[in-house]
Amino acid sequence: MTILNLLKMNAKQWAYVGGVALLAGVWAAPSGVQSLPEAPVVTVPSRVEQQAIQAPVTAPETSKQVIQQYTVVAGDTLSGIAEHHGIDLETLTAANPGTSDLIHPGDQLVILPNKGVMHQVDTGDTLWDIAHTYGVQVETIKSANGKSSDDVAAGEKLFIPGARWARADTAVARASYSRFIWPTRGEISSPFGWRWGRLHAGVDIANDIGTYVMSARAGRVIWAGWRGGYGYAVMIDHGSGYVSLYGHLDDYFVERGQYVRAGQRIASMGNTGNSTGPHLHFEVQKDGQPVDPMGLLP
Repeated sequence: MTILNLLKMNAKQWAYVGGVALLAGVWAAPSGVQSLPEAPVVTVPSRVEQQAIQAPVTAPETSKQVIQQYTVVAGDTLSGIAEHHGIDLETLTAANPGTSDLIHPGDQLVILPNKGVMHQVDTGDTLWDIAHTYGVQVETIKSANGKSSDDVAAGEKLFIPGARWARADTAVARASYSRFIWPTRGEISSPFGWRWGRLHAGVDIANDIGTYVMSARAGRVIWAGWRGGYGYAVMIDHGSGYVSLYGHLDDYFVERGQYVRAGQRIASMGNTGNSTGPHLHFEVQKDGQPVDPMGLLP
C-alpha cells in the first residue's frame, strides 16, 4: 500500500488497520510477557434475593391471652369499655363482681382477653370439676392460663374462655359440699375397715352383674384393665390428691388418659378377681392413703 493510498483512507479504514496491527502485536509478543489478570466476576442478586437480604428477620408472634387492668377515666361507661376491648358487657361485669353502672375515674377493672369468665379456685376444686361446670374442655382451660399440669390451688384465678357467668353460680354452690357421688346402685355388703386381719380399703356395693358403674367424680382415667386381686378395675385421678378405684368389674368402657365427668358410665359390675360374689369394690385414696368413702359420699 503506497503513502498516497494511506492518505486517502477514511476513519473507518484507519480503525480497521489499527485493529489488525494490534492483533499482530499480541500474537508477536514474547512468551515471557504475562497477560493481564481477568476481571473478577460480580454476581448481582435478583430482586427477590435483594428483598430477602434487606427484609428484617422477625420471630413469629404467638397469640397470648392476657388479662389486663384498666383504669376508668372521665366519660367511661361499662358498655363503652366492653366494646373498646372487644368483649360483651356480661363478660366485663362477670370479671368485676360488685361493679355497677356507676363507675368513677380511677376505678380499676379487670379486662378479660375475650368472652368468658374468671373463676377463683375454691378448696377441693379440681380442674376437671371446673371444666365440667362451665362446659369446656380441660385442655382449653390449661391453654388459656398457660398451665402445663392439671394442678390447681385454692385462691388461684382461672380464665374460662367461652364460658357464661350464669354457670358460675353452680360452681359456687358445688363448692359447699362433697363432689363425690355414689358410683352405683346396690346394698353395702362390706364397709371400710379391718376385716379378716387386714384393712378392707373400700366399701363393697352388691348388685347384679352388668349393673352400671359411674365415675364418682370428674377426673382422668389412669388405669383401665386387669389389676390382680381387684380383677378388672378402673382408677381415676380427681386432682388434689384424690384417686378412686372401681374393682371386680365385668367390663369397662373407658381407657387410660380419658377425661370423664361425674356420673358418667365407666364400667359394669362383675365378679372378677378375688371376689365372693357380684359387687363393686369402691375405694378412695387421698395422697396415696385409703380413706373411708362414706365420709365423702352424700
